[in-house]
Amino acid sequence: MEIFTAFELLNGMPVAATIGSFDGVHRGHVAMITQAGTLAKERSMPLAVVTFARHPRLLFSGSDTPFLLSSNEERLSLIEQAGADIAILLPFDNEMAALTAQEFMRNVLHEQMNVRMLAVGYDHHFGRPLRGEGIEEYIAYGKEIGIEVLPMDRYLLDGVAVSSSKIRGALAAGDMEHAAAMLGRYYSIEGRVVHGAALGRHLGFPTANISLFEPLKLLPLDGVYECRIHVDAKCYKAAMNIGCKPTVALGERTIEVFIIDFAGDIYGKSVRVDVVRRLRGERRFAGLDDLRSQIMLDVESIK
Repeated sequence: MEIFTAFELLNGMPVAATIGSFDGVHRGHVAMITQAGTLAKERSMPLAVVTFARHPRLLFSGSDTPFLLSSNEERLSLIEQAGADIAILLPFDNEMAALTAQEFMRNVLHEQMNVRMLAVGYDHHFGRPLRGEGIEEYIAYGKEIGIEVLPMDRYLLDGVAVSSSKIRGALAAGDMEHAAAMLGRYYSIEGRVVHGAALGRHLGFPTANISLFEPLKLLPLDGVYECRIHVDAKCYKAAMNIGCKPTVALGERTIEVFIIDFAGDIYGKSVRVDVVRRLRGERRFAGLDDLRSQIMLDVESIK
C-alpha cells in the first residue's frame, strides 16, 4: 500500500475512495473497505482510503484524555490488511474543518485527488455539518462534479451496528470479549519495555513495564487481564495488571505484564500486548503474601 500526504504525488490518476477516521479499523470499517475495493476493481481504479493524520476530535476537544483505539501506525497497517491500495493522510486543521461537504468534495476530493468514485458509510457524515444533510445530498453533489457516490451496506453484529464508540464502551467496562467481537481481533496495546519499581520481581513475578507508543491510546478498565505478548517475533501467554497497585500504594497508573514461562532481558524492546479477557478488578490485599497468592491463582487460570 502506498501512503500519501501530498496530493500532487498522486500525479492526477483517477481513484476510487472511501473516507473516515477509521479509528480501530473494526469489522464495520473492514467490510466497507472490502466492499469499496470490489467496486473500485470493477471500475479499474485503485482504492484510496482517505483518513486524517490527526483524529478530528483532537482539533475540537483540546483534551488530552486517552480515547484512540489505534495509533497511526496500527491504523495504516490494518487499512492495508483490509485491501486498500492507497492511504491518503489529510492534514486536518481549522481550514479543512470549515469546509462544507460540498466544498470538500469539489475542492479536495475532485480537484486535488481526482476521486471518481466515493464509497460512503450508510450513516457517515463529513464536512462542516449542515442540517438535514446526508447520503442523498452527497449523491447530488457528486453528480454535479463527476464523482459517483455509492452508499455502503450496513455491517451488523447480532443485529447491532458496530462502531468505535461501542468499542470504547466495551473497553471502559473491561468487556474484552465484546470488544474483540466488534474489532474482529483482540484489542492490543503497543509500547516499549521500561524499568519500573521491581515490586513484581520481589514477589517472584517479574513484570515488563510498558510505556505506550501512543499516549492517547485508550486502555481497558483497571484490573488484571489474560493476554498474549509478542516480543522478538514470538508470542507468550501473560498476565497484565493495569492500575495503581493499591496494596503498595504507589499511586501512579502503570501497565505491567508478567510473561509466563519466560526468562530473559527485554528492557528497551518493542512489544505488542493482545488483551484476551479480564480476570478481576484491582483491589487492596492485606499484605504482600496475600497478593502473591492471588497472582499465583491468576497465572494458573491463564495457564
